[in-house]
Amino acid sequence: MSKFFVAGSWRNRAAVLNVVEALDSIGVSSYSFVRTGYDEDAAALAVPGGADNAALDSTGVRKAFEQDLAELRAAEQFVLVLPAGAAAHIEAGIAFGLGKRCWAVGPVDRSETLYRIFEAMPADAAGLVKRIRALSAVR
Repeated sequence: MSKFFVAGSWRNRAAVLNVVEALDSIGVSSYSFVRTGYDEDAAALAVPGGADNAALDSTGVRKAFEQDLAELRAAEQFVLVLPAGAAAHIEAGIAFGLGKRCWAVGPVDRSETLYRIFEAMPADAAGLVKRIRALSAVR
């Protein structure tokens, strides 16, 4: 069974959780910040806007980065939940560069040529599940 890494914005946490729960409903394993247990240093950043002014060399930032990057490397597929910020888009680029199948879900406010990295960009979690099933993307 495929493991998915689900990225998005803390400000869009409800939509990210909705995607994670939709993947759960079809028996897919996923990792996402909305369900991750971070240690004390990183947990302080795991709130809306929590990392906005954090020093990049702080212990919390380093630990969250290392944990998330390890999980991204371990995943077989990637989902970007839109709208999302720069960090989630960077994760999408890393996933694509690592050869992961990439998906995006949610409203697209403008066309980006590099959104071609995504297998599909359905409007909602139900559409994502439908596309995943149709392409037999879940093993």
